Amino acid sequence: MKAIHVPKKKTVKAAKRVWAVIRFLLFFIIGFVIMYPLLQIISKAFMPVEQYADPSVIWIPKSLTLTNMKAAMIGLDFWPTIGRTTRLCLVCAALQVVMCSIVGYGFARFRFPFRGLLFGLVIVTIVVPTQLIFIPLMVQYRYFDFFGFSHLLGFLTGKSYIDYTVNLINSQTTFYLPSLFGVGLRSGLFIYIYRQFFRNMPKELEEAAKIDGCGPWKTFVRVMLPNAKSSALTVFLFSIVWHWNETMMSNSFFSTGNKPLAVAVQSLADAYKNESLISSIVATGLYTQTGRNLQAAQGIAYGAVLLFLIPPLVLYIFTQRFFVEGVESTGIKG
Repeated sequence: MKAIHVPKKKTVKAAKRVWAVIRFLLFFIIGFVIMYPLLQIISKAFMPVEQYADPSVIWIPKSLTLTNMKAAMIGLDFWPTIGRTTRLCLVCAALQVVMCSIVGYGFARFRFPFRGLLFGLVIVTIVVPTQLIFIPLMVQYRYFDFFGFSHLLGFLTGKSYIDYTVNLINSQTTFYLPSLFGVGLRSGLFIYIYRQFFRNMPKELEEAAKIDGCGPWKTFVRVMLPNAKSSALTVFLFSIVWHWNETMMSNSFFSTGNKPLAVAVQSLADAYKNESLISSIVATGLYTQTGRNLQAAQGIAYGAVLLFLIPPLVLYIFTQRFFVEGVESTGIKG
């Protein structure tokens, strides 16, 4: 009998199809695991609370409601809170875009003593967790002494320097000042991003600007910075997202009535422990059925989390293409 030979091309095509199916299933499973919490939040946020205990309702609600969202907006004091949070994120992001670009350009293009050591300290700020410097930060902001003026006044008047310090706790200045001086939230990483970008810029640009009579500052502003738009956008988006999600320092630096949205959502999500808050929201008449405070607390928590997620999702949808281009141009790997 003659052996049956399967054409090589057909074997290769079959192997490619099998690999394509395996790859699709793999990505689908990974995507589902990543998207599962978001899908559950969306489903529960628009689901009437009486359906939470209904075994016939798993993913798709029998009816939709905005009650959970309205109750969450009441509990969060939504519009003033999101206004404060947006202002904090935008100002800090703008300051970090400007100041980190200046520092990154200096490390990339200038030669000065201890440059390697100083840049090593910048890298250390990325590695060292904020929890290690949290207590010194609290003390510094509670008794803030700008450039030692309080000590000088205390020495001249014979009083304690503490009498001349400024209390910055419960003020957004606690975030503005570090961003202004290039040591804000994740500023070390932003300086590194700018440094990597400016190092890859051709030296001929600076030489041509020098021939045209531009000094170092004018070269930076007119030549180098306009070419760093992708890096600036990357830093701006990273800064907004990280300040938007920050909870530890915000929870300590701000009082109850001045907390940003992330902390307010965290407090409202723990509403199971705050029976008076849930009772006050239920008393508004949003939830018609009484005796469902536990389910109401769940609905309010899901609504609050969804309200917190909507602005970053919208921001990502409109800036996705520019963000990917910015990450690619800065050389960030992994």
